[in-house]
Amino acid sequence: MHYKTAWEDPDTRRVWRRAAMSRCAALLIWLLGFFAWLFAVVMTPSWLLVLWMPMLCVGIWYALLAVIAAASLTRTLRVLRVYPWQVGIAEARPKKNGSTQFVVPDPERPEKTVSLRYGGLIGTKGHFWVRAVKSGRATEAWFAGDPRYLGVVAAPGPRRLLWVAQREATDSRMSPRKRGVSPGARALARAAGARVGAD
Repeated sequence: MHYKTAWEDPDTRRVWRRAAMSRCAALLIWLLGFFAWLFAVVMTPSWLLVLWMPMLCVGIWYALLAVIAAASLTRTLRVLRVYPWQVGIAEARPKKNGSTQFVVPDPERPEKTVSLRYGGLIGTKGHFWVRAVKSGRATEAWFAGDPRYLGVVAAPGPRRLLWVAQREATDSRMSPRKRGVSPGARALARAAGARVGAD
């Protein structure tokens, strides 16, 4: 890619906007589904509550997944505005626990690799990356980011954007990564939204 950042690529902007529309639509559908559930509970006999409660639990879980997916849009955008696409460097592998592992070379030590994971939670088995990697349809991906912190993976094109991160780059309960990272790489990761160690 000849663009300075992935966001400068018109195809990336188009794919991100499409993902934003579909994720926001999914969130709206689950919200409307809750009101439909509430209407059904009020309008049916109370003994049917036994049937409606499990539906509420499932609906809440999928609504939470929709909220997480919608919230990841801003994190994805932040990464895309900082890093360029690196085509064909990320290898996608299935894991035994049902998750997907993305193996990317370390930017400062290319002979070593860094792994980022996605999936393994209830409700993520139907996600494109989990299904495609498990079936063998997707074995490589485009990558924008620093695998030691966070990034965005995409199917070649780019298509199917997915924000991924190391846990210590986002979890305030863990100490952020400091060793083996140059000040310039830390500054880029910080601009992309990662928690980084002091310079």
